[in-house]
Amino acid sequence: MEILSNIFYGMIFVSAMGSVFCLLSLLASHILGCTLPLWFSLCGMAFFLFPFLSPDVFFISPEKEEWFRGFYIACRIWIGGCVVLVVGLSLRTLLARRALKSCRMCDSKRIREACFQTAARMGLKKMPGLYWGTLDQPICVAGAVGPVILMNEEIVEKLTDTELIAVFFHELTHMQRRHILLERIYDCVCILNWPNPFVWIARREFSLHCETDCDARALKVSGGRLTQIQYASSVLRLLELSGAGKIRTGRETGALSFLFTKRRIKRILTTPSKIKTGIVTAALALCLVLMLIFSMGFSRQHFYPYPAYNVGNEYAAGAQGDR
Repeated sequence: MEILSNIFYGMIFVSAMGSVFCLLSLLASHILGCTLPLWFSLCGMAFFLFPFLSPDVFFISPEKEEWFRGFYIACRIWIGGCVVLVVGLSLRTLLARRALKSCRMCDSKRIREACFQTAARMGLKKMPGLYWGTLDQPICVAGAVGPVILMNEEIVEKLTDTELIAVFFHELTHMQRRHILLERIYDCVCILNWPNPFVWIARREFSLHCETDCDARALKVSGGRLTQIQYASSVLRLLELSGAGKIRTGRETGALSFLFTKRRIKRILTTPSKIKTGIVTAALALCLVLMLIFSMGFSRQHFYPYPAYNVGNEYAAGAQGDR
């Protein structure tokens, strides 16, 4: 129990650091209107997962710690919550796999040909499985390992050839960039930090950043096959067909909230200058460095030897007393 209590204490630290980073991300994204790159969101996930400590302190104290009874109770509640969420995630995964087995393969030659051409254009060696699903989403990627594409037959059949190409560029980019796998990892991070509401907010923001990352990457790898206007029109077309506000997840084209879709369209149609992109990148990198410095400085006040700033004085006083 002593080791678990020390780990729980460390989780409190990383959860606090991740919350600070989440607030900075929300400020940059929603207040300042910056388009955050995916690497910055991944740094946020890292702050919720790894303790960045000063090199002169220890994550787990070599000495026996004296914890209050309330701390042990909180530790048990944290472990119990993690177990419940792990079981819930496992059940959802099993049910999703079972549901996938009931889906039938896509037999439309037009749709399969559009997906094949897009995959070849992107340099993918293997075309993913295409299935007709019964979900509300018009089209989405399912599966973190061995992903496949699920489509709503009624909606996808109404798309033009250009819209199909745009949709497949988007979904195949999700697979190429491994967004679904990264989201599943973030789900595990949420389980470890489940009492902290900021980690769930950060998880939602990460899904949205995956969408903007996918938009930019899809247009780039299309190599001029799609214009910005064609791509944006495809997003709006899917939003129209699927119905605004019906879908809450952030893993599919056009199935986000109207407000976020409006922001996506604006970013798709606007080509940022290299100078502005460089300034934003430098500012985000500086923010990351400051967070690392803050994390290491904060760790010296809370980890063994505690408090680290006063260790020298304490040992000096002890040495004088021994004399």
